[in-house]
Amino acid sequence: MNKLMILDGNSIVNRAFYGVRPLNAPDGTPTNAVYGFLAILQKLLDGEAPDSLCVAFDLPAPTFRHDMFEGYKAQRKPMPDDLAVQMPLLKETLDAMHIRRLEAAGWEADDVLGSVAAKCEKSGWECEIVTGDKDSFQLITDTTSVLHVKTRMGQTETILYDKARFAEEYGFAPPLMVDLKALMGDASDNIPGVPGIGEKTALDLVRRFGTVENIYANLETPDIKDSVRKKLDAGRESAKMSYTLATISRDAPIELDPAEAAWKADFGPELYEVLNRLGFRKFIEKWGLAPAPEAAAEAVSRALPEIAPISAEEAERRIRAAATVGIFCPEGNLDSLMVCDGESIFTLNWAELGEDYNRLLRLLFSGEVKKSAHGVKDLMGLVLAEGLGTEGFVFDTELAAYVLDPTESSYDLPKLTQRHLGAELPAAQAVLELIAPMRAKIEANGAARLYDEIELPLCEVLAEMERAGFLVDRKALSDFGESLTAGIDALQRGIWDMAGHEFNINSPKQLGEVLFEELMLPAGKKTKTGWSTNADVLEKLIGKHPIIGDILEYRMLTKLKSTYADGLLKVISADGRIHTCFKMTVTATGRLSSTEPNLQNIPVRRELGAQIRRMFVAAPGCLLVDADYSQIELRLLAHISGDETMREAFRSGEDIHAVTASQVFGVPLSEVTAQQRSSAKAVNFGIVYGISAFSLAQDIKVSPAEARAYIEAYLQKYHGVREYMERVIAEAKEKGYVETIFGRRRPVPELKASNFNTRSFGERVARNMPIQGAAADIIKLAMVNVRRRLRAEGLEARLLLQVHDELIAECPEAEAERVAALLEEEMERAVQLTVPLIAEAHSGHSWAEAH
Repeated sequence: MNKLMILDGNSIVNRAFYGVRPLNAPDGTPTNAVYGFLAILQKLLDGEAPDSLCVAFDLPAPTFRHDMFEGYKAQRKPMPDDLAVQMPLLKETLDAMHIRRLEAAGWEADDVLGSVAAKCEKSGWECEIVTGDKDSFQLITDTTSVLHVKTRMGQTETILYDKARFAEEYGFAPPLMVDLKALMGDASDNIPGVPGIGEKTALDLVRRFGTVENIYANLETPDIKDSVRKKLDAGRESAKMSYTLATISRDAPIELDPAEAAWKADFGPELYEVLNRLGFRKFIEKWGLAPAPEAAAEAVSRALPEIAPISAEEAERRIRAAATVGIFCPEGNLDSLMVCDGESIFTLNWAELGEDYNRLLRLLFSGEVKKSAHGVKDLMGLVLAEGLGTEGFVFDTELAAYVLDPTESSYDLPKLTQRHLGAELPAAQAVLELIAPMRAKIEANGAARLYDEIELPLCEVLAEMERAGFLVDRKALSDFGESLTAGIDALQRGIWDMAGHEFNINSPKQLGEVLFEELMLPAGKKTKTGWSTNADVLEKLIGKHPIIGDILEYRMLTKLKSTYADGLLKVISADGRIHTCFKMTVTATGRLSSTEPNLQNIPVRRELGAQIRRMFVAAPGCLLVDADYSQIELRLLAHISGDETMREAFRSGEDIHAVTASQVFGVPLSEVTAQQRSSAKAVNFGIVYGISAFSLAQDIKVSPAEARAYIEAYLQKYHGVREYMERVIAEAKEKGYVETIFGRRRPVPELKASNFNTRSFGERVARNMPIQGAAADIIKLAMVNVRRRLRAEGLEARLLLQVHDELIAECPEAEAERVAALLEEEMERAVQLTVPLIAEAHSGHSWAEAH
């Protein structure tokens, strides 16, 4: 039997809108609902593709139900603006996909679904209705099924309801869904039902008596309680009206032959144009879309002519004559290089040019030649490995895209070329032509200083740091791993003894059975796969049985062993050093991240962190110098908020956490206890990160009410901070973004979301990003200045690592004192604030000793 699939357009797009995080097209138009709808549609089509496909939509005109009952759907709020603007985009996209849209003035999408199902039945077709609502369950027949869709956090789940599945879940036949609604009503549609009859009673009545008509025919039977009988009798007219309101029509004026809506995934250039405008690169690539032949031809014609082969002399002449060249490594290495001089494109490689190739590389990567590339830091790493210079880079298209929008998931060159130039160009030409439009946008955003003085110069600093690497004491790290193994083995034996038998501690299923079924500990959450044994569950059981503490310790040690002992040993290079990779375009705040391995994730627990840091050492005859900012984020909060109480505390050199404790707890500064200071410290940093009362309560082991009181007391005493928080959120709502004192912007579309949790997240971002982002900007600028000064003064010292607000350098022992002073000076004078910016440097033979 042929199958037609019909989607309840309004239902699915609503679920997509609320289930997918805010997204925007390149022009700023919200697109998350369209994106989510297409993702759901793609998942459906990846399964069993239907023979025919169509989508039903509501129209804004009133329906016969509104004429019957003035209150029908009267309580519904208007469609959110960010969703309303996407409805025409969705319909345009469906039209470009050649998917039939069905609408009827005066009828709801549900009536369209019912009428299409009836037409399929008459035509001998199977009909599958895809919806997120349960109204359509009444339409289930031998040939009509309902695929119920749920979307949570961007993930889609579906359940197929046929007659058997429906009967199993509800205990009656699908048409009786109308009778159920007639009794219990439907708050979402403002269908009143019978006052006082809830879902439980309605289900019981329908299962026992069937239709509303039969329920009223048996109203006097002893099987119906007096209280229920009275409600039914009083609500007879309401039940009758509700029945009509809840009944889906099967004869709406829809002209459709199921075969005419035949589905073919035969997409053309028009879909490419729509999706490209929306910025949906993922779907363009998945569906193999391309622009129209004339557009493609225009893109090809825009490509500059290629000179192949090219002589070394001609290449040199063109490179020297160009104001700026674009360069691209097609192989990801320096075996060959594509160059664009603005007039032509040519490829240089060793195979064709021999020794002349090395000469041209030396010229290209000298300060004589201005150049643009995509991913300059990684290219510099290749260049440094060949002993070449790294001067002359004037633009990095990847970094420019990141500065323009740090929330993008990727910054691949083809996408940037299409977005800013509207064409597909050879990579070397693209990185050259992108300079003008991207620089214009950077300058328009007020981010020129951020880009020119911080981000671009930092590429060279990071490339050198990656190449330098951090020396590791391999034997100490191996011994550390062995000690962890011994500890793990001892804990394992103890856990087995307490359990009474051996089992796989790493198996949540086996562990859950031991804890909750054998040891009979208070039950945690049970999932489809067994008992939940995550850290939150186990921490609540501390003190209930000694096995819990050992399990938590066992987990910590096994993670330490795999991540640090075993993990770090695997990545030690032949030179005995670990060469981490710094990522410049990952975080939305501007912070650097590191991978392979992540050295910014060393545990902060004092002893544990110190143990691992002891493995990182200075070379023989050298020392490590570690400089760290003191409370930079709180100092930035004082500066940005303008709170005079906080500013004065920093200017006078007082202990800011003790001052906060004095303010919050209402005690003299001299009488602040260690516990009060500790709680105040958590509040101080929690405010910066937008902490909730619930999270603060967990951190400092108090009730949520007490934590809420602490936060309120804090904001009353530091009223400038409260005013800042209110001001920055209001400005972000108006502008659509927040920015740092250096002009680093972050879009905050979440502030316009209808979902409360999403909007709350946006508010936390708005409060926190100007502070965290400024801290990132400051230490990056300090890194650039430190490296410049180390070179200027002829010092051998070199930067090795940046972790949060900390810089680590390696230098000959004789330079340590001078380098420590240099680090402090450059870090403190990176920016002028209204409060002192303090950095402290220490030296030692290991990271732990210098930390």
